[in-house]
Amino acid sequence: MGELPDFTAMTKEEIGDWFLSKDTSGLVAAAERSAEPFVQVDQQGVPVMRPATFRLPPSMLDWLEQAAGRDREGKSGIVRRALQEYRERHYGHAA
Repeated sequence: MGELPDFTAMTKEEIGDWFLSKDTSGLVAAAERSAEPFVQVDQQGVPVMRPATFRLPPSMLDWLEQAAGRDREGKSGIVRRALQEYRERHYGHAA
């Protein structure tokens, strides 16, 4: 396939054109060989939050929705804090 382009030196339009007109099998193969998972980041390099789906009993969901109405970060913020507290309690602060 040849060498992969330097995507950091390309405009968004050039990247789009490359994906539409080139064989991407080399890029896919390189991704499959990567030892680290790819993580989407914002313009500052901070990982972007990803959605999660899980099930809750109706009473717990009702409580969460009521609590979220009073919380500036909403349901997601409450769940993130609860998971962080759980992680710290069970795995320590370094987790």
